[in-house]
This record gives sequence, structure tokens and C-alpha cells, in this order.
Amino acid sequence: MQDTGPMESTPRKNLREEQKILTHRRLLDAAVTVFTEKPFLDARMEDIAQAAGVTRATVYAHFPGKAEIVDALVERVYGLMGEAYADLAALPCWTRADIRTWLDDAAARWREMAPIRRVANAAAPAALRSLGEGRVQYVEAHERYVAMLVAPPERWQGVDPAEARQRALMAVLQTESFFSAWIAIEWPLRTADPLHLLADSLCHLLAPALENDSALD
Repeated sequence: MQDTGPMESTPRKNLREEQKILTHRRLLDAAVTVFTEKPFLDARMEDIAQAAGVTRATVYAHFPGKAEIVDALVERVYGLMGEAYADLAALPCWTRADIRTWLDDAAARWREMAPIRRVANAAAPAALRSLGEGRVQYVEAHERYVAMLVAPPERWQGVDPAEARQRALMAVLQTESFFSAWIAIEWPLRTADPLHLLADSLCHLLAPALENDSALD
């Protein structure tokens, strides 16, 4: 009879890895709840364990301390932003309608990450990450976003690569700044459709890569 041991171990290993990922996310969700209710310095790992419904040992198995939890929250924000820009890059063509539809979906992602961003920003000064490390993390993440948007060479045909990168970077920064103010900081806006104006701005920046000039009308 053929030994099926290795074949059986793979599903169990995958299940363990999946459970580990789910627990990791659960702990981060709990940390957001705790850091929202308490100042970072007052929050304890025991508080996070209680909010997640796990033991303190489980928390420490994933994170050595609160600073590492904040690092993971920041990475989660960058990951959600990366997913949004990947969706934009994956569109077969860019028109104003495409940009506008993408902004609706992107706004939903920013609303998901807004609580995470608030607690991460509040905790960052006490979380021991150096300015140099934070800068490297920020630059690397935004380099990835820009690379996604300029990757299809046919989309930017005839455009100097340096200009294409700058246009993509400016579009990323404008989107991020606007959503941060509007959604994360909850800046009051009185326009009927704030995303309409943002779409106009992004279409202007991405004009050389749009399908046609009507996107700017």
C-alpha cells in the first residue's frame, strides 16, 4: 500500500498557516480597538489578548511587543493601499469613467484602513520606530505603487519614463492626501461629489496614459 503521509501533511500544514494568518489579523483588529480606547503607553498586551479572545501567550507568539504591533498595522495600511493601486494598474485601459469607478472602490478601502491609520499615527511617536526606518518604509511602499502604474509600457507609449513615473507618483500622492484628509481626518467637504473633482485631477495627471482626450472634458 502506497504511503500517503506526505500528501496528508500538506493540508494540515496549510490549515495551520491559514489559522496563523487569521489569528494575526484578529490580533491586529483587537489592537486597533484597544489603541482607540486607550493611549498607546497605557495599553497592555493583556488588553489586546482580552479584546481578541486569546491568551497573552498567543499575542506574544505573534508580536514581541506593542511597537511591533504598530509596525504591523502600518504594513497593513500600506498593503491595503497597494491592493487599491494594483486594481487601477490591472484595468485594461484608463478612461475617465474607469478612474471614477476606481475611486469609488478605493474610497471603500480607505474607509477600511482609516481606524488603523488613526491609531498607528497616534502610537508612532511612542512606538520606537526611527525616522530613518519610517522613511525607508514609506519610500519603498510608494515605489511599489508607482511601479505598478507605469509597468505596462504600451500605456505610456511616447512618454519619457521619468515623466511617467513623476505623473504616477503625483497621482498616488494626491489620492493618498485627499483620502487621508477626507476620510481618515474626516475633513468636512460641502461639494456634492468630492470624488468628481479628484477624478478630474487624476485624469489631468495621467492624461498621457488615458485612452482618449475626452477623459479631460
